[in-house]
Amino acid sequence: MKHKHPSTTSGPRRPRVELWAPALVLVVIAAVVWASFFSDTAVKDTASDRAGEARQAEAAATAGGADPDVGEGGGSRGGSRGSSSDGAEPEHPEPDELEESVRRFRAAQRKLAARVSQQLARRTQPFEFRVATYNVLGDSHTGPGGNKPGFPDAGPRMDMTIADLRANGIDVVGFQEFEQSQFAMFSSRAGEYSLYPGMSLGNKSVRFNIAWRSSVWRLVEGRSLSIPYAGGNRIAMPVVLLESISTGRKAWFANFHNPADTPSLGNNSRWRAEAASIEVSYLTELHQSTGHPVIATGDYNEREEIFCRFTAGGVFSAAAGGSSAGGCAPPPQMQVDWIFGSTGVAFADYAVMDTGVASDHAMVHSTATLTGDE
Repeated sequence: MKHKHPSTTSGPRRPRVELWAPALVLVVIAAVVWASFFSDTAVKDTASDRAGEARQAEAAATAGGADPDVGEGGGSRGGSRGSSSDGAEPEHPEPDELEESVRRFRAAQRKLAARVSQQLARRTQPFEFRVATYNVLGDSHTGPGGNKPGFPDAGPRMDMTIADLRANGIDVVGFQEFEQSQFAMFSSRAGEYSLYPGMSLGNKSVRFNIAWRSSVWRLVEGRSLSIPYAGGNRIAMPVVLLESISTGRKAWFANFHNPADTPSLGNNSRWRAEAASIEVSYLTELHQSTGHPVIATGDYNEREEIFCRFTAGGVFSAAAGGSSAGGCAPPPQMQVDWIFGSTGVAFADYAVMDTGVASDHAMVHSTATLTGDE
């Protein structure tokens, strides 16, 4: 008996076309891509050739004097130029409007020129004011244990000082021995004045405050100069640049107190000489470098010596008079309290006022005039 072998199970048999169809599709796609690539290249080359020919033709037409925008029939390729907004004529102002603009411009020019002229006139016109130097006798000298028992206390004496300043119309004053308590009194009782350095440089430098009438001057700049005092100890003393409110004129003011010879302080001639050298040198350079006039006030504790030191260079003169032409010729009447002015400052009406029991020093004052250009 023969046994049958089991038949092998298989799927339906695929036609041959299913086997080679995918390959045929790939070939067709590749052919299409290849054809399109070379077709685009050909189109671009043709367009490029035609553009080149057009440019050559346009260049030839231009060289021959023809308008490249005009076709064979005389018509414009781009339309009429007259109707193009790019070629439109700009609008011009009417003659009346132009004339009015010119008139306004010239009026503005005249107004500006007048303003500049007024400012120049203000800054170069002479400016007159009263300046003083005043050693007010420090509070410590008349208080308990002080060496001036015959004088009133600082409070009543400060009232006398303020009254003297007001009575003489003093616009700028350099104080000496103006101690902290006296600074507080003056500040609270004489509100029309401003001061520098106030208390900003400490208890020692407060003694040399400069005061100015606030309605006449404004502070532009405040400085200090280190000066040797008794025994060579350095103290900062004030230098200020003030500006006239009414004219704009500017001037430097410096205030000093050079050491005296006393039993308690000893001989300080060396330090006075050094102090004077520093003061004169600094103020001379300040005047020359800035061009502004300089006025120095102070108790210099010297007479002929300080006059000759200040005036020797020909830059400074004294409100008290005297001359340095042909040698040092001091004025006949001298105090230890001085007012000096640089070139550009003229003095008149010099006065030495007895202050009674307000101080052991006179108040020295003068009319000062800033002259000429700064």
